[in-house]
Amino acid sequence: MADAYHRAVYRNARHAVLEAAGGRCQWPGCTNPATTVDHVIPLALGGPNAPENLRASCRGCNSRGGAALTNEIKRARRVGRRSRAW
Repeated sequence: MADAYHRAVYRNARHAVLEAAGGRCQWPGCTNPATTVDHVIPLALGGPNAPENLRASCRGCNSRGGAALTNEIKRARRVGRRSRAW
């Protein structure tokens, strides 16, 4: 994602997602203002930067979601010091 074209595509998609959400976090039960865009399927797991894979979120929900997914992957033993095969 180092090339300028991909950065511009993401930046435009991010702006469109935040605007479509009306500036509100899209996580269930949260009413905070959205300041970030969260990948539904993370880039690390092969998710694209496409607008349909992005959702508006506040910084707290974005951090919480990433941590939950990381912990789920760790529980499935797909990451860690000893499991480099995947």
